[in-house]
Amino acid sequence: MEGWRADETGAAHDPEDGEKKRMENRHGAFLMMTRRLLRSSSAGFTLLEMLLAIAIFSLVIGVIFTSFRLGASSWEKGERDIESYQKIRAVNELIYREIRSCFPYVLTPGELDTHVKFYAFFGKADSVKFVSAASVRKANRGLSLIEFWVQDGVGLMVGETLAIGSDLADVSLRDEERALLINPDVKSIRFRYLDKKDQDEKGEWEQTWEPRNKTGQDLRLPEAVEVRLEVDLGNGRMFTQEFVIPIETDLYSTLYAFGV
Repeated sequence: MEGWRADETGAAHDPEDGEKKRMENRHGAFLMMTRRLLRSSSAGFTLLEMLLAIAIFSLVIGVIFTSFRLGASSWEKGERDIESYQKIRAVNELIYREIRSCFPYVLTPGELDTHVKFYAFFGKADSVKFVSAASVRKANRGLSLIEFWVQDGVGLMVGETLAIGSDLADVSLRDEERALLINPDVKSIRFRYLDKKDQDEKGEWEQTWEPRNKTGQDLRLPEAVEVRLEVDLGNGRMFTQEFVIPIETDLYSTLYAFGV
């Protein structure tokens, strides 16, 4: 037949069949290439997912670490604050105990070149000196002369010496032998003194207490002492605390003051 060709075996084939096979072969090759491309694309997408998962995991770990660090920092700050407040409380209790135990120790005429007797209680705006029945140092027994003040660059100080045999008005309690550091974080201490001539009156708060002006029938101690502390908590934070300490003298002390 016209247009037919014989192969190597001598069989006759239609040329259109050959063309059809070539088309099928090309189509098969195209499909194979497409599958390979799809496999390659699928593998690349999986790698992208892995990178994205690693990035998300790293972000989560970073957030957890940051939260843990902030929590640890807050915990440490809280512990420091608790310790600071405990120290402040100890300071308050010490000042309260000493001033509350204030004893009406009388300086008789002639002891300080005076002609009248008065109580040994010397109050200033930034310090106070008085006789107390409670000793700061356990080694001291008997009445003690006590002074509280803040020394610049050092902190809250207390000075103490035995009251008997001391020049109560002029003796210095701020030398190394008598002074003791209470709290270095206290940056300021302020005092005010409640003066009441009569028990029925309200009284007035004074910045100073001069005992030489409280003599004769007006012989008296302050009714109360107001204390104001400023404490450095660190990191620029200041803590202020105010409290009032009543002073009460018993009958024995009153009789002693008037020489009964």
